[in-house]
Amino acid sequence: MRRALFAVAFAGLLVSGYLFIAYSSNAPVLCVEGGGCDAVRLSKYSHLFGLPVPLYGMAYYCVLAVGALLSTDENRKQLRSPLMFLTGLALIYSVWLTYLEAFVIQAWCMWCVVSALLVIVAFILVWFKMPKHGDVN
Repeated sequence: MRRALFAVAFAGLLVSGYLFIAYSSNAPVLCVEGGGCDAVRLSKYSHLFGLPVPLYGMAYYCVLAVGALLSTDENRKQLRSPLMFLTGLALIYSVWLTYLEAFVIQAWCMWCVVSALLVIVAFILVWFKMPKHGDVN
């Protein structure tokens, strides 16, 4: 579980890092043909409190990676609650951003979809694979 969670965090950091660079440089985002990456990037929803949304993604994935690295057999039960909170919050925000893409912006960014899928995988890993306080193992 630890390696899988770290791999998800690393992949997410790469995606968010790429998007942050693209957002910061105003370069067109590499996207599949017919994709709406630039429409998403240019929307008013691409920034939160004046900062590009991918910056928040980078912070999330960095904290998730640290959580995965710190997870040992001895402290997994104690880390579960903070990681559940972190991944749950990210899941809610990711669902919100996906809703905005689908129904408000009406454009899809493949990078954003990949990040949303990574958030879902991280949540599932923490929810199903990390032992709960009452678990023996």
